[in-house]
Amino acid sequence: MKSIFLLFLSVLFLSLTSLAQTIDINAQIRPRAEYRHGYKSLIGDNVDPAFAISQRSRLNLNYTSKTFKTVLSIQDIRIWGDAATANKSDVNGTMLHQAWGEFFVTENFSLKAGRQVITYDDQRLFGALDWVQQGRSHDAFLVKYSPVKKIAMHLGFAYNQSADKDTGNFYSVNNYKALQYFWSHYEGEKLGVSLLFANNGMPQNSIENGKTIQNTRYSQTFGPYITYKTGKLKMNAAGYLQTGKNAKNVTKSAYFASGEVIYSATKKFNAGAGIQFLSGNSQVEADDTDHEFSTLYTTGHKFNGWMDYFYAGSSHKAVGLVDIYVPLIYKLNKLSAEFQLHYFMAGADVKSSSDPAAAMSSSLGTEADLMLTYAVSPEISISGGYSQMFGTETLEALKGGNRDNTQNWAWIMFTFNPGFFKSEK
Repeated sequence: MKSIFLLFLSVLFLSLTSLAQTIDINAQIRPRAEYRHGYKSLIGDNVDPAFAISQRSRLNLNYTSKTFKTVLSIQDIRIWGDAATANKSDVNGTMLHQAWGEFFVTENFSLKAGRQVITYDDQRLFGALDWVQQGRSHDAFLVKYSPVKKIAMHLGFAYNQSADKDTGNFYSVNNYKALQYFWSHYEGEKLGVSLLFANNGMPQNSIENGKTIQNTRYSQTFGPYITYKTGKLKMNAAGYLQTGKNAKNVTKSAYFASGEVIYSATKKFNAGAGIQFLSGNSQVEADDTDHEFSTLYTTGHKFNGWMDYFYAGSSHKAVGLVDIYVPLIYKLNKLSAEFQLHYFMAGADVKSSSDPAAAMSSSLGTEADLMLTYAVSPEISISGGYSQMFGTETLEALKGGNRDNTQNWAWIMFTFNPGFFKSEK
């Protein structure tokens, strides 16, 4: 911890004595209390609910000049009480969230390298994962080019090792081994179009002649994300295909499709409707192809219900998903309220426990989500929410637990964003 703060001070000193354009030092402190009684999965009988308070404490240093930009961000993630009051060290310890530099070769062309957040479009495939306290960041190298104002293109590369080695490339971290992607975006007055291609390499271990070897299996994800706005209407749609191999070296053939419409009824009230299709594997008909769509490095909590039953670190046995939802948003001065209602169905057949050759109903249940946020000031906000899942027999077959029990989740969160220092030259 001491060495990290010395690094901060050194960078700050060098910045102040140079011809800096902008120096910005800020922080975020975010404690959140959660009551979980059926969060991520149906709670069973004779099981106690969980209650805990987590906290993110993040310190950020941003420096920008005419020729380059750097961001250094450190954070501490903890559960209140996971260390004694007189502890010598923390359970998780201080970690590096971001540390990257971007060199502006020309006004339209730059190179960016280091530990960084990678996020595109609606964060369906690449997102900051900001809801979870640790967030998500990648060790990557980016080439960024913008030939004109309305067009941007990014090439991204990553290659991971679990240690500094002299021989071998065996990777032991639960992560991708290699990643290459291309993203391009056009932003017009009404129409926005993005195209994404990602080549995702996952490590696969196998035994050959009594020796463990590792291969990298690549899957490809590609497709467009489109936005359109006119008058009081905002619309978006996306479609992605996946090919190649999964981490088990099985041929992959999967798809994702979505569409959403938001109508601004008044300046304060928005209403919408949307649908998402994520392909999956049938439990009734055997297939030697993997049809489960991988959401890659998504911000999972943003989609498919805030109780995180699907694609947010919670398995539902790869059967895919259909999500039909209605969002309602109301804003009044410093107060905002958002309500979402989701109806879920399996994207592929779920086998019946009484007859494995027969499929159960595709209905998985209905989830209701409510969130309130109050902005006390530009630096302080208070938010809280309540969600309830009304699961079905099919959901119980996939995730266990007892659907007849009350399945709910409630939370409250304080967010402090102090700005310690800012200088512009």
